[in-house]
Amino acid sequence: MVRRRDSETVRRQNGETAKWSVALVALSLCLIVSLSFSQVFSQKKSSLGWVWQNPLPQGNPLYSIRFAKDNLTGFAVGADSTILSTTDGGFNWTAIVTAVDTTFSGVFIKDKLRAVVVGARGAILTTNDGGKVWTKRESGSKSQLYNVTFIGETAFAVGSYGTILRSEDGGITWKTLPTNTLTHLQNIAFFDDRNGTAIGQNGLILTTKDGGNNWKSATPFQSLILTGISYLSANKIVVVGYNGCVSVSEDAGETWQKINVFSQSDFLSLSFADDKNGFMSDSNGMVWLTGDGGFTWLPFNVRTKPKLVSTYFANEFTGWAVGESGLIIRTDDGGYSWQRLTEGGRDDVNDLAFFDANYGWAIGSRGKIWLTNDGGNNWLPVFSEVENNLNAMSFVGNDRGVVVGDKGTILRTINGGESFGKGLSNVEEDLFGVHFITEKTGFAVGANGVILRSDSSGTFWQRQFSGSSNWLNDVKFTDENHGVAIGDKGTILRTENGGETWLEVKTNLKENLYSIAFYDAKHGYIVGQNGVVLSTENGGATWRDQESNIKLNLYAVTAYGKEEAIVTGEQGLVLRTENGGRKWEIQPNITGNTLQAVVYRGGMQLWVGGRGGTMLRRSETLQTKNFNLPKIPPRLIPKLITSPTPRLKQPRIPIVDDGDIPKITVPKISKSKN
Repeated sequence: MVRRRDSETVRRQNGETAKWSVALVALSLCLIVSLSFSQVFSQKKSSLGWVWQNPLPQGNPLYSIRFAKDNLTGFAVGADSTILSTTDGGFNWTAIVTAVDTTFSGVFIKDKLRAVVVGARGAILTTNDGGKVWTKRESGSKSQLYNVTFIGETAFAVGSYGTILRSEDGGITWKTLPTNTLTHLQNIAFFDDRNGTAIGQNGLILTTKDGGNNWKSATPFQSLILTGISYLSANKIVVVGYNGCVSVSEDAGETWQKINVFSQSDFLSLSFADDKNGFMSDSNGMVWLTGDGGFTWLPFNVRTKPKLVSTYFANEFTGWAVGESGLIIRTDDGGYSWQRLTEGGRDDVNDLAFFDANYGWAIGSRGKIWLTNDGGNNWLPVFSEVENNLNAMSFVGNDRGVVVGDKGTILRTINGGESFGKGLSNVEEDLFGVHFITEKTGFAVGANGVILRSDSSGTFWQRQFSGSSNWLNDVKFTDENHGVAIGDKGTILRTENGGETWLEVKTNLKENLYSIAFYDAKHGYIVGQNGVVLSTENGGATWRDQESNIKLNLYAVTAYGKEEAIVTGEQGLVLRTENGGRKWEIQPNITGNTLQAVVYRGGMQLWVGGRGGTMLRRSETLQTKNFNLPKIPPRLIPKLITSPTPRLKQPRIPIVDDGDIPKITVPKISKSKN
């Protein structure tokens, strides 16, 4: 669910967490190539001044996970330079910072000290000290490398355009092998130092019997994308792929027997613990088990149906899997049940609000509401009594707030978000924007040109005539009479009489507009599709187009001065202007996740939120001019606090089960007696 609607995409996703589209998954791990090297992420991740607050330890997609034979030492790698390490079986993870800014898509662990990571633009890193120090190796290739494997001290990596690389010195030096194909290769496996198989798109299978010097090509699976491969013996190979593809070869890849699993799901990963017990994951969030070497498979549901793109099993009982939004899970009963090793929810964050440096709120998909007492270091789930997506909120002071969402959802709080009750909207349309100018008077906008007004603190609402059928995505008022609503196809509506009449502000825009913010009664900003940024100096009567030089969708804006504003959007984009939009500076980020909410209160008090539960906070001060709170009350009003030290806020109704994969219980290590 996206907080602001794109007419080019399907907005409603049945409350599910921002799932990857089939098209992206079809590209397997190359889905982030264009993101990783865009202008947004041109600086090293080690000095970007952001910290993850949710999920933890981080929320970037993970594409590969492996463990050493001790079942304690492991690495998980993924988008935006992500490398995570563990030395206790995955119960605790540490983020590793390297000087390489890329997406990592494959990892192989030789032992608890030595590992190799591969990724975009031919990136190869090795470590000989358990991940403390990583050394970049010259691959001689600019291809996107998707996977890597070892047989003894010989390593092989595969990637785009038929690339196969070989190293004979443990990954230090690499040589490109001839394959006579330009088809993207997704995975590779070797049985011994001579016999190996690589698989890829268009149903391609390459086999070698001389250690990779020569490769034999075959396409027994026509146009299917193949994703997983395992050798069970010198002759027996199992391959899985899209459209329910599961096949077994018992003659070293010469012929293949298709296994009917009675499913058309796309299989994303494959792992065998031995020659009998195997596991695969699919695009519908299922994990499949076999106990007879791949001839029969049984599906088992994983709660929340996450897309698990990599699985690794150390034995028939213990295994790990990774996927979207930084998710890492573990099983100790052979895949029948799974527990979550990562912290925090993965539902989209659609809006944020902070009263001061400590007290804040977040709302998102599937009726999720969170509050924090410590600046976002810890987020407490709040019972909302709804499962509809929640899209926007407006607080007046630190106690009274209103939240709006899909299907006309209105929620109200009078105790600072500790509990919520329902308001009566009298509409069924999805609501995307809300703004209260006083404790009693507020406005909400949504689908089909809906505009609502409440004079009862959000309890009851009356519909106003907007004169538009376009979806309206946001609304802001500068006083009880003057307001602006924005929406699809460049729609800008303005009222000067408290919403009794709305007049269209003429523009030449066709792009959708998603967010609006005012600093005072005159100065404001609008952002939208394809990098559109508008500014006004007369309260919204006219708008000037500002050149952001960005073609990404912009979803949220906050104004902290007449000429100062911060904008967030796709691919982790954070923009800042200090001269009224004449120049925009990109703030480098540690994530490529879409950001659709922003709050700035000066200094390091900058929070952003977005897809997959993403919540980040600045750890360094932005290089900005003097910070001023908005001169109008579109957000929280500090003077309403009566005590200099307000009490801690706690959810009134405990949430025992948040619907997520159960969090694992860290086992207690007993100390042996001497």
